[in-house]
Formats: sequence, structure tokens, C-alpha cells
Amino acid sequence: MPLFIGGGVVGIVLIGLLVFLGIRALGGDDTKADPTTNPTGGQTTGGGDNGELGNATGQAKTATEKLQGLGFSCSDLFNTSQGAHRGCFKYEGATEAEAIFQFQPDGTILGVKLVSQNEDNVNNAAVTFDAALQAVGNDTFGGSEVKKIQDAVKTGQKEQKVGSTWGEFELRNDGDDLRLSGGKSGAENLDLPRKEFTSTEAQLIAGLKARKYTCTSSSCSKSIGKYGSQRIYAFGIRGEGISSLDISASGEASDVKQAFPAGVNDAFAVAKGEDVEALKAYVKAHSDGKSYAAYVAGWRVEIQGRTDDSYASQRISISYETFYV
Repeated sequence: MPLFIGGGVVGIVLIGLLVFLGIRALGGDDTKADPTTNPTGGQTTGGGDNGELGNATGQAKTATEKLQGLGFSCSDLFNTSQGAHRGCFKYEGATEAEAIFQFQPDGTILGVKLVSQNEDNVNNAAVTFDAALQAVGNDTFGGSEVKKIQDAVKTGQKEQKVGSTWGEFELRNDGDDLRLSGGKSGAENLDLPRKEFTSTEAQLIAGLKARKYTCTSSSCSKSIGKYGSQRIYAFGIRGEGISSLDISASGEASDVKQAFPAGVNDAFAVAKGEDVEALKAYVKAHSDGKSYAAYVAGWRVEIQGRTDDSYASQRISISYETFYV
């Protein structure tokens, strides 16, 4: 009897072991992952749906952080294993500025475009331009090369080329509008995605006419209040989808506040495309009357608002990006 019982116990143990091994074979390794391990983050390919910012290192990371410290808001048009296209935008009073650059996966910046505008004060335009130049250039071009550009700005000459050990720059200085573009020697620009809505110009206009707009060949408008107007403009190659959409309203502040959201809804109701919901969401999240700019779902989106006493104007511009350096 003891032998029989012992044999039964051994048999049970063997059966249990076989069941355990079978479960391991079907279910895989039951070892838990180290909770402190960070998974490799995937990179966005279309700029995200709400002005997202992807990964960056090296020169690109440094430039981004410095620009953000100056009050710029940054987002990516695309960010892939082949490289990225990043835009940093700033609206402060009458100043409008942008710093756009492309970079390799290791963060090496390949091309740069800087813009600073201020119609009210040329000094403010110059100060903002110089701050952005140093934020991007000191680590990318080198301090001595940044000084060459600064000296060129001081000459006041409207257009000139500025050579450097990093690459050649084109500088335009209109006082209230400063622009600089340049590419790293031997580097090529990254290709930008071509974006368009499904709807054509003709389809957009037909849809807006049905909503009681007065239309020409490429734009539609409505009167608002005593002297205000609301306008929707679209552009696209004949027979192809719309590649830019502009929605605006101006007039008495109370009239614009009421009419502009309705115009935005009309435009998005008529314009069809896979990115419409993402664009609507971004616009809705930034509808406080202030100015913003970002890359959203592969599009460049600019929202501009201005109020002077009882007069107000608001504008949304959606377009595919261009980048020539």
C-alpha cells in the first residue's frame, strides 16, 4: 500500500508538471517586464492631430527648447525615421514670428527659415528676429557665423547673401519684416507632403451658394451687421482638391463674435476630406479670439484674431506647407 500511494503521488506530480509546461508553452514567458524600462517611443508621421511635437535630439532639441523659452509654440509637420520638419510660431502683440527647420534623426539641422514681422514697431521685429536667430544658430551655425548675419542685418540693406562655414543664407530686411533662409552645405531638403481636400473649388462654391453665400469663381461672402463681412476663399488646381482654405470675418466685435463660428462651421460642412475632423478639433480648441499657428494633420494652420475698441477681425488659414532654402 505505501508503494501504491507513493506511486500515485509521483503520478500526480508528473501530471501537474506536464500541465504547467503546457501552459508555459501556450502562454509564453511569464516573466514580468521591469516597470522602470522605457519603451521606444514611436514618432509621428503627419504632425499629429492637434499641433503635436515629436522626438528630437542634438541641435534640433536644443533649438526647440530655446525657442520655447522665448515663447514660441512648436509642432511637427512630420517626424519619421528619415527626418523631421518642425515649425515654431509666436504671436505677441503686433509681432508675428516663426522659426522653421528640418533635421535628421540624429538632430542635425539641415535647413532653416526665420521670419519676424511687426508693422507697428521695427525695433520689436528686429529684437524678435535676433532672439530666434541666436536660439537656432548659436549651436547649429556657431556664434561667429551668427555674428555675420547680425552684422548683415545692421547694414540695413534690403536683400543680400551671407556666406558662412555652415552654408549660405539669403537675408531680406524690410525693417518691419525680416526673413532669413539657408541650408547646410551638401544637404538636401526633405520632401514635404502634398495635401488637399477631397472637395474641389467648384464643389465648395456650390455648397456655399446653397447656404446663401454670394460667390465668385473662388470665394464666397456674406454681409454681417452694419458694415462687416464674412468671407470663405479656397484654392485648388482645376479639377483637383482644394489645397488652401481661408475663412475670415471683420466688422463690429459683437457681429464678428457671432458670425465667425457660423462661417467656420459652413466651411467645414462643405469642405470634405480625411483631415477635416482633426482640423475642426484644433480650431475649436483655439477659438478664444487670440492668434495661434501649428502643423495639424500635415497642414499648416494659422488662426489670427485682433480687436481694436469695437472693431474686430478673425481669420483662419489652412494650407499645405512650402519650404525653400
